[in-house]
Amino acid sequence: MKVLLRDTQSGLFYADADHWTGQYSEVRDFETPDLALEQVSSANLAGVEVIVHFENPAFDLPLTIHNAVR
Repeated sequence: MKVLLRDTQSGLFYADADHWTGQYSEVRDFETPDLALEQVSSANLAGVEVIVHFENPAFDLPLTIHNAVR
């Protein structure tokens, strides 16, 4: 299991500050939703959701961010 950030418009995943990708092998694994939310806040990311990603993407669980912690 991995914890990822996905742009809700493009569907791309966060790899680093200047790189979004569609390749699971390149994404940053935040390991916990809390760490992913910290990145959202510290990088002032908007329009993203946390994805709990499993080996089979059919079981991915999207988590909507309603209010980012600042």
